[in-house]
Amino acid sequence: MNSNKHDKKSLAQLPFEQKKETMKTDRTNNDNRLLILTGKGLKYFVWALAGFAIAFLVFHVFGASFLAQSLLSVDVWIWFLRVAASLFCLFAIAMIFESWR
Repeated sequence: MNSNKHDKKSLAQLPFEQKKETMKTDRTNNDNRLLILTGKGLKYFVWALAGFAIAFLVFHVFGASFLAQSLLSVDVWIWFLRVAASLFCLFAIAMIFESWR
């Protein structure tokens, strides 16, 4: 029989430090910066929407209905729609570039 079978450990049994040496390192980091920027923009857009919803509820509960109505004005919602459309366009462009590579 082969006595080396018992002396050698398989890669699955190696500790993490030794596994790191056997991993492929020829991959390059090709992050799409536009996709990352759009993701961050979308995250902050959703946080802003959540903040406006919380502010509306707080104003409405405490009787500041004139402030709550100002959050529901058409100008505020047009601004939100413009930001949402811009983020959607940037996201679509980033997806096209990502699939092109």
